[in-house]
Amino acid sequence: MMNKKGAELSMNVIIISILVILVLVVLAAFFLGGTTNLFSKIEQMAPDNLEIAVSDCQSKCQLAQTFGGDVARSSSSYCRKEIAVDTDRDKIADEMHHCWSDEIKVICPGVHNLCEAEDVIPIET
Repeated sequence: MMNKKGAELSMNVIIISILVILVLVVLAAFFLGGTTNLFSKIEQMAPDNLEIAVSDCQSKCQLAQTFGGDVARSSSSYCRKEIAVDTDRDKIADEMHHCWSDEIKVICPGVHNLCEAEDVIPIET
């Protein structure tokens, strides 16, 4: 009889462990895959805070200036960062700007002339 109780406890632990792992896998799949589209749609529609964008671009500029070489500077996050901007003030982002654009106005000496992307990219809705 003792052996049977030990086996039951063992089976219960195994079953509960399998269920917990299954629930964790489902939750991870939902949060990693299921919300990606939702966040990208929200990110497209909501404009970035201009003050935060300027501060972010200034720090990216300082970092890019420490890179030793034109290739590294041209591929820096200063050159690649795109910021959603609401140009017509309707609280919906309608253009993507780079740090050096006329809206953001963060000119990074020694780096911004190496950036090859367009200043302004219209957002299609």
